[in-house]
Amino acid sequence: MSSWSNRFVSAGALALLAACHSAPPKPAAHAAAPVETRAAPAAASAGPAAADTPTAGTPTAGAASTKISAAGAAAAAAAAAGSAADTLLAAAPIPERATQQYAQALQLMKSGRTTDAELELKQLAAGYPQLTGPQLNLGLLYLHDLRLPEAEAAFKAALTLAPSSAVAGNELGIVERKLGKFTEAEAAYQRTIAAEPNYAPAHLNLGVLYDLYLAQPQKALDEFERYLEIAGDNKQVAGWVVELRKRVGAPAPAPKKEPA
Repeated sequence: MSSWSNRFVSAGALALLAACHSAPPKPAAHAAAPVETRAAPAAASAGPAAADTPTAGTPTAGAASTKISAAGAAAAAAAAAGSAADTLLAAAPIPERATQQYAQALQLMKSGRTTDAELELKQLAAGYPQLTGPQLNLGLLYLHDLRLPEAEAAFKAALTLAPSSAVAGNELGIVERKLGKFTEAEAAYQRTIAAEPNYAPAHLNLGVLYDLYLAQPQKALDEFERYLEIAGDNKQVAGWVVELRKRVGAPAPAPKKEPA
């Protein structure tokens, strides 16, 4: 099973909400370490050149690719951590037919039949417009296929139904970053963090945005440090923190005292 299909399932299990406005579950205290992978359908996928070209004065293209890929992998890991099974969550009873159709759509995604899955999700969205899951998963599907304007519209539709959805907000930021809408991406990540302060991928992606696209190293440093506070030790992100501290002239943190 591919990692991007895992992402569909986990995000969908969080997102089949009947106009639920509650915050999503927090990621595990120690999320999986970001690794460079191009299987996850977030920032790891290649996007438009205008969006994926770092600004002047930022790290090299290789370093930029690593950071973008790591951020996408961390988002997928956190989405998976939020759901232990394909259980459907709802604020109100969901029709049995919708539950069955949704499960079928998820199975189609897992098997790589994305065209059929898209059709099922569109039918669900039309027949049950109060459900967030179909819109969120359509967005993930479009993002994987680099249909970025459609992904943006789908994530915005999901957020209209569930404004505090950290998954939808973070993915919207990724799409808008890929579209070169850096100010909008920043706002999407900031809204996500305001709704769910401990959603680590939003801090990581916002840090990447500040570092590689907005040339704001101090803000990037703040976001990466916050990510480490939430997600736990991570050598790759810790390395970025060391590099950013040198760039902004920040002193190294005091060594942790061993308990007596």
